[in-house]
Amino acid sequence: LRRQQRVVVIALPSAVHNNRGVMPKTFEFQDQLPPYPAPDLAETCEVYLRSLRPLLTDEEFEHSQAVVADFAREGGQGRELQKVIDERAREHRNWMEEWWLRTAYLMTRETFAVNVNWFGVFPDWGVKLTSVQAAALMMVSTLEFKQALDRQEVPPEMMRGAPLCMDQYTRLFGTTRVPQEGEDIIETHSDSRHVVIFRDDHVFSVTPYHDDGTVFSVAEAAALLQAVLDASSSVLEETEEPSVSVLTSMQRDRWAAVRADMMDRSAVNRTSIREIETAMYCLSFEDTVPASKQEVAGHCLAGDGRNKWFDKSFTTLVFDNGRGGCNAEHSPVDAMVCVSMFDYVVKRTREKVTVDKAHLFEPLPRSAVRPPTKLRWEMWPALSMSIETASVELMRLASDVSLGVFKFKHFGKAFIKRYKLHPDFFVQMAIQLAYFRLHGEVVATYETGHTRAFYHGRTETIRTCSVESAAFVRAMENSAGTTEDKFGALKAAIAAHGEYATRALSGRACDRHLLGLQIAAYLSGMSPRPAIFTDTAFKKSGGSGNFVVSTSNVGYTPLFGGFAPMVKHGYGANYSILDSRINISTSSWNSCPHTDCHRFGEQVVRALIDLQQLCISANPPLPPPSKL
Repeated sequence: LRRQQRVVVIALPSAVHNNRGVMPKTFEFQDQLPPYPAPDLAETCEVYLRSLRPLLTDEEFEHSQAVVADFAREGGQGRELQKVIDERAREHRNWMEEWWLRTAYLMTRETFAVNVNWFGVFPDWGVKLTSVQAAALMMVSTLEFKQALDRQEVPPEMMRGAPLCMDQYTRLFGTTRVPQEGEDIIETHSDSRHVVIFRDDHVFSVTPYHDDGTVFSVAEAAALLQAVLDASSSVLEETEEPSVSVLTSMQRDRWAAVRADMMDRSAVNRTSIREIETAMYCLSFEDTVPASKQEVAGHCLAGDGRNKWFDKSFTTLVFDNGRGGCNAEHSPVDAMVCVSMFDYVVKRTREKVTVDKAHLFEPLPRSAVRPPTKLRWEMWPALSMSIETASVELMRLASDVSLGVFKFKHFGKAFIKRYKLHPDFFVQMAIQLAYFRLHGEVVATYETGHTRAFYHGRTETIRTCSVESAAFVRAMENSAGTTEDKFGALKAAIAAHGEYATRALSGRACDRHLLGLQIAAYLSGMSPRPAIFTDTAFKKSGGSGNFVVSTSNVGYTPLFGGFAPMVKHGYGANYSILDSRINISTSSWNSCPHTDCHRFGEQVVRALIDLQQLCISANPPLPPPSKL
């Protein structure tokens, strides 16, 4: 029954050959990566002050200048804290790694569902697929990627000819955030070979491998997944399963206490929880038929809150009409690492559909595959009440988030690059203009950057709002301004953004350094607390996670996703830039009367169109040469 396995070639962007002329192994360059640098205190303070300038009045800025100068002076608190970081940098290849993981993620006690977990929306497949077909195709493609990763056949990613850290790929599969009182832990089970599947609160475990370790064919995976659906639909309504998965959306200390009680009181529950936590990943069959990517986005972020183990590194979602998406947890793996994997999975799935479609779904008897294992739960009144409470709280949280999805088809990166402008920076300026038009001010804006050029690098903040971007949005709204003035302001803003992005990628931006100084002050018991962190400008500029607009570019791929805003009066904006279109998602909190993600998204679209016209007007085509 088993078809001969095809040889799969993994192709990821920016691969390079090593000095032996062969494709290097995935982790071949890890030992060669430079350590994460300890930034210079004076430089960080200078960068920080410049980011404050467009957000403050002259009086406020003068006050913050004095505060920062006192912090950075010889004998000041900043110098003492810098010594702590410098010493830590001498002892660790990445002085920020542990501090970042613990303070940004593991010590956070609020629910990660909706607030932190991000969602992805997969493109349409080009042909009509059933949910089982789509799930089988994606499962096999995902396992092919894992197999290549285990063999170190995924090429190391590169940036400007230099290798990037691939450490996060070790935590893509078999990884779960486990709740603990006070601070969670991350577990990775690299030898895991099972997938946990949710459907209508039923939970199953499947092992889509043959005894010799080869991955199931698509037909075998389809037979296995169909058996899961059959088993979940054969149970009468009155015997429906408890929605145990919603417990993972609880406040972390409360979920830790409930989980500990479940593990202590019931061997059945303990076995089921550990089966989920040790799985390679989770797959959720969603019993809805979303008619649009907007609906897919809403279900992937939270939906009704069920059938998603929010602690898993990622969950693939498949809907009854074959559409797909994902929900992912940020702690162990940054979004772009997941996006790289899903980009491969989507491309490989489409290839299977177009190239292998005649052989994908040969009918197989159920006996051809091992039956799924159903996970069981033992219930008691307090546990049932916890599930009910978690369900209500999650629905309240999920219903407070509004999502907008915009398919901008007028142009993409090809048009932008025609004018020698960076596509990402161009979209960032459109977002700045959109907010200014809607709210009449500029605000602290976060764009995700990374520090993977260094050993175990994670993310760094690119502060989009700058002196130059503020001048640009005001120039655009100045009716007396000339086209040349506006285009010049756009180019200046883009150049400033590029300079800051380069700083972030090279470990010389200000946010991670400032966070490290905060942590050093806390750990050393410094008193009084440094004024730089209590100054109102610190929070207004986005410090301690207070960016009003939070943005992320998922690259030049048909995938896109999103996340909830960082603050209650803010917006989220996520986008992907293709040759001839831009996919955009926006978010806002319904409980805030001053924000509306749909109006914000419409303003982003308007801004993009206006910038297109600006580029054309400022760069008229040359007249054709004379025939005389």
